[in-house]
This record gives sequence, C-alpha cells and structure tokens, in this order.
Amino acid sequence: MSAQVAAIKAGKKSGIHWGRLLWTVFVVLYLISFTKNLFGDVAGSQAAIPVIYFTLWLAWLGMEFYLNALFFQSSLVPRFNPWLKAAFAVYFYGLQGLAGWDAFSGTQIHFVYPLFNIIGLVIFAAGIIIRLWSLITYLRLKDRQKILSSRPWQMSAHPRYIGMLGIMFAVPLVFFSPWAMLATVVLGLPLWYLSIRFEKRELVKKWGKIYEDYCKTAPLRLRLKR
Repeated sequence: MSAQVAAIKAGKKSGIHWGRLLWTVFVVLYLISFTKNLFGDVAGSQAAIPVIYFTLWLAWLGMEFYLNALFFQSSLVPRFNPWLKAAFAVYFYGLQGLAGWDAFSGTQIHFVYPLFNIIGLVIFAAGIIIRLWSLITYLRLKDRQKILSSRPWQMSAHPRYIGMLGIMFAVPLVFFSPWAMLATVVLGLPLWYLSIRFEKRELVKKWGKIYEDYCKTAPLRLRLKR
C-alpha cells in the first residue's frame, strides 16, 4: 500500500476532508493577502485594524465553510428559511462595504482612535469564539439531550446567535461607522430576531417536548454562571 493511499485512509478515519481543507486554507490565505494589499493602499497608516479585522473575518468564515455550517445561522436547522438566509446575507455582506466606505470615504469619524476600534475587535473575536465553540460542540455531541445540556446551550438558548449578535455590533465599532450601526439596528436586529423565531419553531417540531421544556428555563441572553 502506497504512502498516499495510507494518508487518504488516515484522513477518512480522522474525519479530515483534505480536499476541502486545502481549498479552504488556499482561499483564506489568498484573500488575507489581497486584503492586506488593499488596505495598505487605501488606509495607509491606519491599515492595521481593518487588516486584523478581515483576517479574523476570513478565518471565521473559512472555518464555518470547512465544517459545512450555515454562515450566519446556527446549523441546528439545516433547511433554513431561504428568504431569511438571503436577507441576512445581503445585510451582513453589505455591512462590510458600508462600514469600510464610511471609515475611509464617508463620515470618517475617528473618535478616540483606536480605542473604540480595538474594543470592536475584541467583541468581534469573542463573537467568533462563541459561534465556533457552539458549532464544534454541536457537531461533536450530535445527540439532542447532550447538546442542550452542554455548556454553550446552558449559557444561552441560542449561543450561535448570541455570537452573531456580538459580531453584528462589533463591525460598526471596528470601523467607527454610524451608518453601519444604523443598518445593524434597523435591518440586522429584526433579521436576527426573525431567524431565532423561525429556528425555535423548527426545533420544537424536530425535538418535541424536550426542546419545549428546555426553552422554559434557558435564557436568550448570555448567562455566564449557572
């Protein structure tokens, strides 16, 4: 048996999808390099923060793509409402362009720079960690009782959405963009809430009384202590 065949079999046993992994790493690294060059030209001496932001952004979405997850929903409901998915994607991808434009060509507010921008990066990173932690927990456990008893789902009834909420409000802070904040409040929050409502209805159908009983005690907001 050749070394290549052995490596492929080892990858299948370990659950590593090498083709998808290599493609993800290649695309993420290429886009990080592109982003670095872009903001080096556009932002000059202030390029560090947007470069760090988009590096985290690309690494996060790369991980979600590799794990075959829905980018902005929880993945507990695979067949998600297509209109909600599309609307949220338009809002979130549009938010990146709006925030970047506002920071470097729009209102160009630099209040107490870079304090609020760094706070935004910290919140952004925390949101990513919560989303990925919840996703990996879900994929590892699979059993509904174990999932609902796990730490992420004891902290919040919708930990993946709580992480997304942090990300949504972090973007305007990273770029200190009032227009991006307005878009998040007016468009992002209603879409976020409607997504949770849709998922809750679907999970009640999927998991039944176990989920209904769980929802009676689990908070929507983040609960750090049990």
